[in-house]
Amino acid sequence: YKPSRVTPVGADAVLDSDEFLDPNNLGQAQNRPAQAQTFQENATGEKFTVVVNHLKSKGSGCGPGDDDPIQGNCNLTRTLSAAVLAGWLADDPTRSGDPDFLVIGDLNSYDKEDPIDALSAGADDTAGTGDDYTDLLLQFEGEHAYSYLFDGQLGYLDYALANQTLLGQVTGSTVWHINADEPDLIDYDTEFKQDAQD
Repeated sequence: YKPSRVTPVGADAVLDSDEFLDPNNLGQAQNRPAQAQTFQENATGEKFTVVVNHLKSKGSGCGPGDDDPIQGNCNLTRTLSAAVLAGWLADDPTRSGDPDFLVIGDLNSYDKEDPIDALSAGADDTAGTGDDYTDLLLQFEGEHAYSYLFDGQLGYLDYALANQTLLGQVTGSTVWHINADEPDLIDYDTEFKQDAQD
């Protein structure tokens, strides 16, 4: 964050319960803990809480009933954790007393998949109610927004989702295509390159 723009208020809060980290009881943490911090905008004194996340990747399986042939490995794990996260935020984990929440981070799900639907529906698990979250990239950039390009496919797994009280205060959102449009041949790492290219 930029200290010239915002100042942390109070202590952070961490969601590291088994219900969130390993919601399907697989015996080890699948997600990383979520961390929430309330900030105050220096210019106006307005407060809002940001929670950063990294949900389980699609890269390795979680087993039958959890892995989905369409939505990828560990879809149920991510979905259950997203619902736990929404409930945790509804209880104001930083005790800020302010209703504005922004969920950011790598949710490892596409915008029409179950985990995003679960988080978007909020703590009451009912879409179209006052506790919903809105995908800001979809809202401001549209259906064809992307943050990565891999093997000719575009998409995004990283999010900023605002709850309803914060949404009206958001003036825009965009993607920084830091490496998305750069061909592997000229990028900075050696992954996916032949020896001669290295």
